[in-house]
Amino acid sequence: MVYVGFGFLLVFNGRHSWSSVGFNLLLSAFAWQWSVLCYGFWAKVAEGDFSEPIPLDIKMLIAADFSAATVMVTFSGVLGKLSPLQYLLMTFFEVIIISTNQFIGEAKFGAEDEGGSMFIHTFGCYFGLALSWIMFFRNKTYNPLNHPHNITTYNSDTFSMIGTLFLWIFWPSFNGALADGAAQHRAIINTLLSIVASAGATFAVSGLFRGKFGMPEVQNSTLAGGVAMGTCSTMMIEPWAALLIGTCAGSLSTLGFIYLTPFLERTVKLHDTAGIHNLHGIPGLIGSFAGVFAALHASPDKYGDYVGYVFPHMGTSNETLAWELGLPEPGHDRSANTQGGMQAAAIGVTLGLAISSGLFVGAFLRIPVFDQPLRKDQFDDSHWWVEASPPSAESGSDKEDEEL
Repeated sequence: MVYVGFGFLLVFNGRHSWSSVGFNLLLSAFAWQWSVLCYGFWAKVAEGDFSEPIPLDIKMLIAADFSAATVMVTFSGVLGKLSPLQYLLMTFFEVIIISTNQFIGEAKFGAEDEGGSMFIHTFGCYFGLALSWIMFFRNKTYNPLNHPHNITTYNSDTFSMIGTLFLWIFWPSFNGALADGAAQHRAIINTLLSIVASAGATFAVSGLFRGKFGMPEVQNSTLAGGVAMGTCSTMMIEPWAALLIGTCAGSLSTLGFIYLTPFLERTVKLHDTAGIHNLHGIPGLIGSFAGVFAALHASPDKYGDYVGYVFPHMGTSNETLAWELGLPEPGHDRSANTQGGMQAAAIGVTLGLAISSGLFVGAFLRIPVFDQPLRKDQFDDSHWWVEASPPSAESGSDKEDEEL
């Protein structure tokens, strides 16, 4: 999903396809390696023991992939506007903050976010939007708004749909990758229900408001149900709730592409290359707050003694009973109201850390030494790749280059 799904989803820009898929590979591989060390550090902090090496088990490797996915969300928002050096520095700092935010949310607050609506999609989106905004704030030399090279072609949009279909098919496995047993079973069912609903809602809303179907929302908003079901994926929610979450996510995401993105460009000069606010930000918040409500309704009648499997801090604090139930460790006898409050607190911390750190890293990356591409070199493979010749017939590049 990270390498093929994101990689091909981002080739929608006909002049920037090589950079989209190539830099996706570079940054994902770097983020994966760096994430193992950062997550390993916080795991040792939680254990209070640094005497043993970082264990490389399956869950650690998947967590590192999830961190790379978070970076790819951010990368999508600043696609075509930074240099490779800036992308690598962005990844270096972001992974540190991603792991810190997840440590606070999980270890300190006890928040549950199995599929990453909060820690992956919401964080990656608002970090990227804050970084993009501050980097080009009152900066005409590098401003990417209304850029003539930021275009799609018939062929590039078709190739982008490969990424969409790949992500759509495998999203249930993404949300259930770290779950076990019945929880993984629920994650797959809930995610499939939600993402199917978002696909239908996308076509319905796009056709209704545009009069025809729009490719940007078909490429992206059809996936919104998978994003929105991340937090609730392993929770015991009714099928109608999963369908409702997916329908709301797909509908609002589509409306975001049609109305919100142009509005933000006009008013606050926020340039979002791939529309991450609509695919990851809005659905991520829907999923995060759905997790709050699901936690508030995590009653003993619904979960019984096994609530500790889904919400570890709500599990019994009795060591003997926890062992008999097969729980990894005793819980804290936390109430549903407290768990819901902690879920909400984790959302607030995630948004605060994402926006503040995005602004800081973006301001840092504005330093000229980091080789930021000028406006004329943005969204153009030929500036970074040997023998890259973006299509001129479809884009009218000669006239556009004269304008730049």
